[in-house]
Amino acid sequence: MAEKPKKTIDNTVILRIAAEIVDAGDEEVVPLILQLEETLNDAPSNAAQKLRLDVFQLGLLDICYSTLLNSDYTVIHGTWSSVGKISQLICDVCSVLQPSGKTDGQDKANDYDQSVLYAADVLLRVSNKLHQYALQMKNQSLQTRAEVVRAFRTVLDGIIWLATAHPWLGLFILQTKNYIALLMSSESDTSTMVMSMITNFISIRPGIIQELQEDDVNNIMDELIYKITATNEIVIASTVTRSVLTIIGDNPKISLLLYERYKGLKQLISRWIGKGFDTELKQFIYILDSGSAKSAQEYRINHAATVIQAAFKGYKERKMLKSAHRAMSKVQQKLRQQLQRKVAKRIKDKELQISKQELDIKRRRDVLKSKEKQFQALNAIPAQKMDQYFAKSEELAARKIQAGWRGLIARRKFQEQRDHLRQWRAARLIQRCARKFLQRLHSRQAKLQAEQSLMPPGLDDQRRAELMGIVEKFKKENVCAEKSQDEVEDLLYDIDDILMHYWSCLPNWRRKQQEMEAMIARIQTDIDLLESAPSLKEVQREDLDKFTCYSQPIALKAHEEVMARLKLLEEPKWKLPSDESESDDDDLFPEFPKLEKPSKNF
Repeated sequence: MAEKPKKTIDNTVILRIAAEIVDAGDEEVVPLILQLEETLNDAPSNAAQKLRLDVFQLGLLDICYSTLLNSDYTVIHGTWSSVGKISQLICDVCSVLQPSGKTDGQDKANDYDQSVLYAADVLLRVSNKLHQYALQMKNQSLQTRAEVVRAFRTVLDGIIWLATAHPWLGLFILQTKNYIALLMSSESDTSTMVMSMITNFISIRPGIIQELQEDDVNNIMDELIYKITATNEIVIASTVTRSVLTIIGDNPKISLLLYERYKGLKQLISRWIGKGFDTELKQFIYILDSGSAKSAQEYRINHAATVIQAAFKGYKERKMLKSAHRAMSKVQQKLRQQLQRKVAKRIKDKELQISKQELDIKRRRDVLKSKEKQFQALNAIPAQKMDQYFAKSEELAARKIQAGWRGLIARRKFQEQRDHLRQWRAARLIQRCARKFLQRLHSRQAKLQAEQSLMPPGLDDQRRAELMGIVEKFKKENVCAEKSQDEVEDLLYDIDDILMHYWSCLPNWRRKQQEMEAMIARIQTDIDLLESAPSLKEVQREDLDKFTCYSQPIALKAHEEVMARLKLLEEPKWKLPSDESESDDDDLFPEFPKLEKPSKNF
């Protein structure tokens, strides 16, 4: 989406709003100031600085100061959000108050600096006022307190923004009693923002801690150390730790102050170990132990080397112990496997022996049962039919012996015939490949001879003269009349029209042809259904669906074709129709002897 163009704003709009502010009452001042803030935000970048200077020269900042310091924030227009917007307006205007060396004199530069200092002091007082409101609303609704904290954050951000435009301002802010009062806050959501201002000031102007007086440094460090020792909030403790490390990084002499001024601090802050900021806390403890940042760094390096050596030695010992355990485990595993194999072999031999005994007992039991049955059968047969029974038994035994013998002979003979049939098929395949190879060789030789000969085969001088006469006679009888360029172009245009007409009509013709084929297939399907339809007495509900549904006949026809194909695939391989034609393989070259096909008795 394209960015909305900004309106063209000049100083006449600022003058009009300033006149309205002067003539307005106390309740109408805040809306007009908010209108002025929106006007400056909508101003183009090339005119923004000049408009902000006009606001400063018209004295509108004094009205903003009096409004913030003397108003009740709970009843003004916009309540807490209006406080943040007015603070942003003050920061916008004061951020451009930087004198130019060519046009502005020293007096004007001093005036600008005094205005910036007063603006920073007003914003700090407003921050204290908002902080008091936040403390009073601690037991009220969370939404109202959140709006107050949001306005407090907006004011502090404006102070940091002002310090970014004027780096020397951070030193003044850290020395004021209002900032120390804010730093004494015990609320986690406000105190963390106040402490983070120290880190921002140091990043804006490195070395700012070295420029502070000793009393100011002591006041700041006292409040920070008190917070980390007295609070139970992890957020406050971690913020204090990072702020102290930042201060020591900006002024290493502070580490000696910590070592001499705060005895027993290590035991008090050790309770925060394992709370999520161990890296910063351990560095803080190193500084307390060593007395200086440099000694803390050396102690930290030595401690790290000790930890690395201890870890490496422990790793070597664990590795040796692990290899010993692994070797012992392998020995124990081999012994257990050997014992398991011996036990398994003993059990297997025992089971085999028991199974042999059981088979022997079963065989004997079967023999006894068969003899008992024979004995019972002999008792049931009359004496006069005893000879007949024995003769029949001998005949059955002889048949069984003959059947076993004939089966053995047949199996041997079948094995021999199968080997012979395999040899016959292999010989036939070899002959077929040899004939095809000779055929390709002869065709290649004939082609080579034809290419090498200067005259095509069968073409002699007499035949050439005859063909030349025929060609000359055809040329005389079919004389081609020469056409002009216009006639040729007209002929080409006619050919293009014919082709365009053909290609334009081709899709309709193909569609009609497809419709005709579909209609013929449908009629044929209906004919097949009518021919295979049952009589009226045998008609069922399923038969009616075949004629009432358009898709049912097609599905039925497809089902029949699939079933026929599956039935064909289930047939033995020798019953499938073969695509190879082997009838002419033996007649290609008569120089190879023809093999007789083995009989079906194989």
